[in-house]
Amino acid sequence: MSLLSEAKKLIQSLVRNRFFTECPSCGDESRLSEWGLFYMNEFTPEAEAIYKQMLTDVRDRKKKLAAKKKEKPAKSLTGAKAVNIGSIYERLAPSLRAFSFNRSDCRSLFDPIDYVIFEGLSTKGSVSRIIFSDIKTGKAVLTAKQKEIKSLVDRKKVDWDLYTMGGTK
Repeated sequence: MSLLSEAKKLIQSLVRNRFFTECPSCGDESRLSEWGLFYMNEFTPEAEAIYKQMLTDVRDRKKKLAAKKKEKPAKSLTGAKAVNIGSIYERLAPSLRAFSFNRSDCRSLFDPIDYVIFEGLSTKGSVSRIIFSDIKTGKAVLTAKQKEIKSLVDRKKVDWDLYTMGGTK
């Protein structure tokens, strides 16, 4: 007798002989005949319907995953282009008409902020104020480091220090 036929006989015996069992999840007791027992791919009609639905769900998830995998390189490329364009724009910004500061007053850092602007330095010979400036394009936002710097400036936690080589301050 094959393993499949033995399994079928055992399942039929369990269902016919009115055996009861306890659900391991909820603890309710019920007849095994209500459980829809089957062996390997010999499904009951109910189990067959559930199995087919699960197969459909898996196929749908595979299609969605494949579509997402195709989108990722496009998103990465778009993101890389945006970063590159932003990087170029932040270097060109002081030479654009819309830039409100004198480009001769700007000193570039680019990381973690783009510019320190010494307003008035080139035209008046004296600095009326110092501005920390960052250039953003599109939907770009300040990084965590930039937010921290902005917060320090807002709270007036900016100091001056003089370092002299081998001399005194």
